Amino acid sequence: MEQEKERMAQDPEDEGEIDEEFVSGFCKMQNQSRMVICEVRTRKDGTKEILSSDCAWGKCEHSRTCLLMGQIQ
Repeated sequence: MEQEKERMAQDPEDEGEIDEEFVSGFCKMQNQSRMVICEVRTRKDGTKEILSSDCAWGKCEHSRTCLLMGQIQ
């Protein structure tokens, strides 16, 4: 993770655009449908990185298998 931050600091042109995205679907943690707003960086190579979200993604026990946030990646 630290290496990635250093690389991004060295090459700011490759950072890509930051957009807000809404995703909706089923949240396993809350056991209900959710709509989540996220800040997403789309790099020039087409990969996406979730910078922030209004749910517990990244800290949630279901983050690796989350179908809701998986729509972005």
